[in-house]
Order: sequence, then structure tokens, then C-alpha cells
Amino acid sequence: MMLKVASTLLVMFIIVHLCENSVGNDIFRIAIRRARRPSSNKTNSTISTKIIANRQKSLSSYAKTSLATSSVNENLTNEFDVYFIGEISIGTPPQNFRIDFDTGSSDLWVPSSQCQWSCNGFNKYNSAESTTYVANGETFSISYGDGSSVSGFLSVDVVTINGMAVKSQTFAECTYLVGMTGDKNDGILGLAFPNLASDGEKPFFYNMWSQGLIPQAIFSFYLNPDTSATSGGELIFGGADSSKYTGSITYISVSLEGYWEFPIASVRVGSKIVSSSTYAIADTGTTLIIGPTAQINSINIAMGATYDSQSQMYTVDCHKRSLSSLPNVTFTIGDRAFILTPLQYLWILGDQSTGYICYSVFSPSDSEDSNGNLFWILGDYFLYRYYSIFDINKKRVGFATSISYDWMPTVDSSLFPTSSTTTVSTTSTMKTTTSTARTTTVSTTSTMKTTISTARTTTVSTTKIELSST
Repeated sequence: MMLKVASTLLVMFIIVHLCENSVGNDIFRIAIRRARRPSSNKTNSTISTKIIANRQKSLSSYAKTSLATSSVNENLTNEFDVYFIGEISIGTPPQNFRIDFDTGSSDLWVPSSQCQWSCNGFNKYNSAESTTYVANGETFSISYGDGSSVSGFLSVDVVTINGMAVKSQTFAECTYLVGMTGDKNDGILGLAFPNLASDGEKPFFYNMWSQGLIPQAIFSFYLNPDTSATSGGELIFGGADSSKYTGSITYISVSLEGYWEFPIASVRVGSKIVSSSTYAIADTGTTLIIGPTAQINSINIAMGATYDSQSQMYTVDCHKRSLSSLPNVTFTIGDRAFILTPLQYLWILGDQSTGYICYSVFSPSDSEDSNGNLFWILGDYFLYRYYSIFDINKKRVGFATSISYDWMPTVDSSLFPTSSTTTVSTTSTMKTTTSTARTTTVSTTSTMKTTISTARTTTVSTTKIELSST
């Protein structure tokens, strides 16, 4: 459920930056540079319906949750709050592709050299040029919630990320691409459970782990909301980076394999509980925070937001409202409160007529899992503030307070009357609240950073992808 890239969105181009050693593990950092698209226009906040209307690129329409030691250097591109792109290669010799790393799907697909529809601008896999290609031939088709789709057939080959070769990886060669025009990525590499794979193929991360290429069956994301920062974020295969979060990690068991779905005790806006005993998924492929319509409407009404039919999002009058008048939104996961303050859940865009428009990132969509339960989708606006860890062996998701939790965007002086004082108050309240909850399981992944800075003594490696900007 990723937002289609608007003209105001940034593109983050990633280049290999540096590598560091670790205690018994090698880890490799990859920096990214952010660059604006040529069409970017900060003074025009018009957002097309297709862009904003709960885009479900990562959540495929067919896949309701479940049907039931080398180094990896990665080129990631963050499509400014949309998705993360990295470079992989397929075949021998390598053929390079820009891939979206997505926790909301499980398939790996790229355009084929036999592509017949909407293929311009994409890198294409040519099996005739690979000495390690193995034919499969089964048909492949997947449709996404925004109306886009791809289809083709399955093939098998070596998939490599900067020197780490995953052998006998099944992937899809796509011959038809619908609704993909303008996308920066060539394809998608899914990081969800095998149940979600459209044809039962073994997902890339599972092969990486079973082939002994990483020390732990864990991957983790740090997403930095500060677009001017040197570090824009990182993806790590094989562990977590304790330098990117503070306090302890709260783990919650997966309730239904497919997406990374887990129970949420409650969702609260201010002091009002709008949802209890519900479910959520953590999805790097989703920008906004998506929830059941009735609950999302309650949140937006409580903050005094108004529905805008053109963008299909809620707007807040940030020219008249003070930050102190806006409530916090709290997700209780396990026994811990995960709080978002107003500047953490508002998306502020420039507009020619009004100067600025402030959108609420809480967007409605009644998504159901295979048990018929409505669930929330915690996208990037949640993951910017909370470091996320995905553990496939123990079937659990972990969250810790990101080091970028307290970062706030620069706000124009025309917005939020008395914001200079209320911002400090709101932020300090949040810090106090979250710090009291950091009391458990800190040792589980806190060794990751120390493992980065010491000797390479084993062939098993942790792969660190660091995103930095210029």
C-alpha cells in the first residue's frame, strides 16, 4: 500500500558508501543521496486520486494473509515516503535491477526481455544471456490494490546483492506491466512470509538464511524522517543496529503468517480509545498509516480534520490550529505505548493558493485478513519513529524508539499559532512517555552496532544497508 509518487516527492538515490567490521560478522553500509524529481514543484500540492487513495502496491489483491558469508552492499532509493529501492543482480554474468524492498509482499519479480506491454524505461532480464538460468515456465500473475498488475512466468537463477549470491532463486519474469509507468523501481523483492508468495516459491530472504549467508534469520529497518540528514536510513539483513534506536525492544508475536500481522491492544486519540483488541501489519511499502474506516474517521474527527474528496485524505487547518490543540495518537502494542505527536502524523505540503496544506497521514481502508479481521497498516510514518525488527524463526516483530524519534520538520512561521512553545511541550511529553516503557528485552538486538565495529572472523555476515543523503 504505497503512495504513488507525487510531483512533490523526493527520490533518494543510493550509492555504496563504506563497510565496517563487526564481532564475528561483516556488515556493509550503503549510503544514499536524495534528489528531487525534475517535475517536483513545492508550490503545487494537488495530489491525484490514484496517488493518495490508499495505494496498495505492496498488498496484493489476491493475498489476504494467509492461506492460508558474503557481504551485501545495497543501492537503496527512498521515493520520499513511498518505498525503498535497492540494486540486485540476477544471472551470470549479472544483470542489474532496481528493486523495491517490501515487507508487505513475498514475490520477487522483474521485467523480462520478452516484455510486451509498458516496458519502456525498465531494466529487463534476458535468460539467454545467463549461464546459470534454469527454466521453470509456470505462469505468474499478481494484481495490486491501486489497480496495477504484472504477469509473466517463473524462472530460476542466481540472485546477487553486492557479492552475496543466493542460488536457485525462483523469481518472475514479467511480460506485461500495467500501471507501472514512471516507477523508479524495476521490480519488487518481497520480505513477508512464504504463505504470501503467489506460486509457493521460496522467498529470497528465506533462501538467504537457509544457505547460511547471514548469522540470524532477522532483518531490520531504520527509516529517517529528516530528508536533510546525512543518514537517511538503513536495511540490515541478519540482525539489527543498536545505534539506531534507544531503550529496549518490544517484541510481539505474529498472529497470522502472511503479512507481518500482530495484535494491537488499543489505538487511542488523546484520551479516547477508538479501537481495542485489533490487528496491524508493519509495512515498509506503505507510506501512510491505514486503518479501518470507522476508526480512522474517529481519529480524524477528534483532531478536527476535514475530508478532502479530491485527495481522498483528511486535512487539518494548520493556519488556525495550534499544535497544543491537536491530540497525540497512541498505539498500545504488548504492554507499551507507541505515541505519535501532531508534527509526526501531519504531512505538510506547499500550495499555490493557501501557502500550505496539512494532511493527516491516517487514511481509511477496510482491509481484512484471512480470518475476516480488519487490520491496520503501520507504514513509514510509524516506522520513521520506531525502529522495526522482523524475526522469521521466532515469528515476531520488534519495535524500539528510533534515534530520529524527536526530529521534527521545519514549520513555516505562518502555521500553527504559538507553535514555537507548543512544539517543545508536545515533544517533551512524548519523550517522557516513551522512555518509561523502554524496560524489556534490550539485549536481543543491542549487539548489532558493536558487531559492526570489530573484526571479521567468520564467513557468516550481517548485511547492513545504510542510507545517507547529500
